[in-house]
Amino acid sequence: MNVTRRCAHIGDKGRCKRMTTVTHPFCGQHTREHLFVTVKKSLIPKAGLGLFAEKAFSVDERIVEYSGEKLTTAQYDRRYDKDSMGSYGISLSENFVIDARQTTSGVARYACDYHGSGKKPNAEYVNFGSRIWIVATRRIKAGDEILTDYGDDMHRALGLE
Repeated sequence: MNVTRRCAHIGDKGRCKRMTTVTHPFCGQHTREHLFVTVKKSLIPKAGLGLFAEKAFSVDERIVEYSGEKLTTAQYDRRYDKDSMGSYGISLSENFVIDARQTTSGVARYACDYHGSGKKPNAEYVNFGSRIWIVATRRIKAGDEILTDYGDDMHRALGLE
């Protein structure tokens, strides 16, 4: 489901008038200013959109929160029973999953797996109890694509192993 809403940024001149879909809750400009990332075409061949750093991130620095629909594991399994791709779900706990597949909100969903990049991952998904963040595992320079490791199950589903 596409989430199209007015940008949430409120500045000296009031609320931003731009509409946003891909980078919700902010427009592209305010995503760069508030979250220090941008979404654009990935540098990985055959990939779609990717997530790029707008500033340098240090090792262990939180980059962006992974957001989406919170489902029970049973709901998630029923929803994707026939889908071997694994979709955009990340386990929050044994009982809950954050699913970013059916929404365009949440820029963290655009972080690509490192396969095909010729590089190693520079970030990972870290569970902080009730929230999941993408966290830098290496120093990331402004302009670098943020690359994660989707894990063995997803690699097999994508035919990468």
